[in-house]
Amino acid sequence: MSLLDCFCTSRTRVESLRPEKQSETSIHQCLVDEPAHSWSPPSARASEVICSTNVAHYELQVEIGRGFDNLTSVHLARHTPTGALVTIKMTNLENCTEERLRALQKAVILSHFFQHPNITTYWTAFTVGSWLWVISPFMAYGSASQLLKTYFPEGMSETLIRNILFGAVRGLNYLHQNGCIHRSS
Repeated sequence: MSLLDCFCTSRTRVESLRPEKQSETSIHQCLVDEPAHSWSPPSARASEVICSTNVAHYELQVEIGRGFDNLTSVHLARHTPTGALVTIKMTNLENCTEERLRALQKAVILSHFFQHPNITTYWTAFTVGSWLWVISPFMAYGSASQLLKTYFPEGMSETLIRNILFGAVRGLNYLHQNGCIHRSS
């Protein structure tokens, strides 16, 4: 599959990056005047969202990462009723301190309300024994670092870097407009 066929690029509007086609204020206007999105729960179409909380509906494939101070393992999985690939973040709650539990709870609750094309949200969250499972869409190309290593070992073009950064800044701006500050924990 080509990078150009990626689902994320097909739904992300790309602005012209040529200086002659865009004034200095156009990006600034887009970032400042972008209307704040509602903080109500997302009303996504049923075909795009997998809401099953039945653990038997998920077939774990492989661990693809770790997060949350190494307390969370991130797995590629298949939602067996639909065949869709998903990401499952699994956290053993027994290994979390009270402070980490509060941070995890806040992160899960807040991220469920994000409605922006440049922010990945989750579809459902549930517990399996002492484990918290958070089901999210699978982003096939991963991080910018993974893209660089896999598809652009000689480096990305300036235009591609600008497009990636533009999307990241729009997502961060949305968070800031809604009183959230993104930070790595």
